[in-house]
Amino acid sequence: MQLRKDREMKTVKTISINGNSYALPEGMTAKDVQALAGFLCTLTQLGNEYDYDKSEYVYYVNEGVSIKVSDQELMDKAVAREHCHETYKRYKAKRDEEKAAAES
Repeated sequence: MQLRKDREMKTVKTISINGNSYALPEGMTAKDVQALAGFLCTLTQLGNEYDYDKSEYVYYVNEGVSIKVSDQELMDKAVAREHCHETYKRYKAKRDEEKAAAES
């Protein structure tokens, strides 16, 4: 399946917080994005360990957060799933072919 970039993908502004990406609201100004990223940089991530005596977690200050703002191309969820399913079938067929060739 060949993707038609102009019809099935769109570029959106995203923010990544410790590797988890989120789409920003359409029309968010650059100034608002900068303010949000600046505020998020002031957060401190928490770590946790399990206290087996009390059967609960205890928390501690771990480290700061990693913030990245970028443009990301997105496609419709159904199109993405279909596309990736097709690429997996091709990958698996190629892998099986290579495995069969190595065994002969």
